[in-house]
Amino acid sequence: MIRNRIWMSVIIMTMYFMCLPKPACSTVSVKAKHEPNLITISAFFNGTQLKVSGKIATENEVVVIVKGKQEELTLKKKGKALGFLWMNLGDVHFKKVPNLYILYSSEGMMELAASDVITWEQLGIGFESLKKEMEIEAPKAKRDALANEFFKLKQNQGLYASHPGEISFGQKNEKNKSFTASIWIPPQIPTGEYQIRVIEIHNGQIADNSIDQLKVKEEGIPLMLSSLAFNHSVLYGFLAVLIAVSAGLAMDFFFGTGKGGAH
Repeated sequence: MIRNRIWMSVIIMTMYFMCLPKPACSTVSVKAKHEPNLITISAFFNGTQLKVSGKIATENEVVVIVKGKQEELTLKKKGKALGFLWMNLGDVHFKKVPNLYILYSSEGMMELAASDVITWEQLGIGFESLKKEMEIEAPKAKRDALANEFFKLKQNQGLYASHPGEISFGQKNEKNKSFTASIWIPPQIPTGEYQIRVIEIHNGQIADNSIDQLKVKEEGIPLMLSSLAFNHSVLYGFLAVLIAVSAGLAMDFFFGTGKGGAH
């Protein structure tokens, strides 16, 4: 009798766990790597490519985000004074804004963003999510417009970017498929550490993600100039003036502006 009750309990518990809803996650967790691991800024650095690759479940989509540390910025607000004069109208303070934000996504994520805006926003990615995180010292009615102008400025600098549909897929089987994202790192990137986040998406939900670090440092002449600017500001200023004067004298010598060559 007791044995029958034990077996009945085991059967009931087994059936219970079998009937539990399965979480929205892939059977294969996201696996990713990136190269290079270190980016060095030399005298002739003009940007570079960062390759992020890995594997996700066959039926899923993927997003890759390269994000820098949060910082505070003060920007000049320009506008018309007296109805026709363009001039600085004051300062605008931005807080909790990353110094770099680059997003790449697979083609399926484009369809999700276009067809289901609410689900896209719930994922917490993209410029709209940054807008919710950032703090702007301005009247509430003006914050949205100021945030959009801030994003435009950063995009023009190459420090913010969104590249939908630019992650390509390679070999796949019943369980997983490979992906590759060739991410452009702009020449204006500041030194420091950056977060590389790979997000696997299943049916509009985050199934898995991996986080790794990318380091950017200066070497050679840029490192020397940065060291002078921070540690020997007087000497740095003197050298800057000396270089400017030397450049002016060289222009005068080669183009003859001092000998009436322009007449």
